[in-house]
Amino acid sequence: SYTPADLLTIANASCGMGALFVCLDYLAEGDRRAPWAAFLLLPLALVCDALDGYVARRHRRESALGGDLDSLADIISFGVAPAALAFTLGMRGAWDMLVLTYFVVCGVSRLARFNVTAAALSDAATGKVKYFEGTPIPTSIA
Repeated sequence: SYTPADLLTIANASCGMGALFVCLDYLAEGDRRAPWAAFLLLPLALVCDALDGYVARRHRRESALGGDLDSLADIISFGVAPAALAFTLGMRGAWDMLVLTYFVVCGVSRLARFNVTAAALSDAATGKVKYFEGTPIPTSIA
């Protein structure tokens, strides 16, 4: 059963997928409005990402499913979608694709490491991780 926080996480992933689809539409059809839609969807994904943790802690319904779901949504919205947007906007050379792949792989490995160590790093009172190891992937919006 999904919680309200999980639904926000799914909204985050949906925004990332929407950004991917409009990038693909731009490449296929050449609609110049499509990249702008991607630029708007990614900050909306960030809002959903911030709210899902808040809602989970507020309702005291944090779960392993929610944590993994959040990481999967984050890699879509803040790893794959920005890389696809960069590709759409012209980063299409071999070195560009290597850098974009490296960016996504760094995000995946950082999120996997976070998931494995989150229980040990979290505050017993709040359940929130006290500090991050590495750069959180939502900072890719910047």
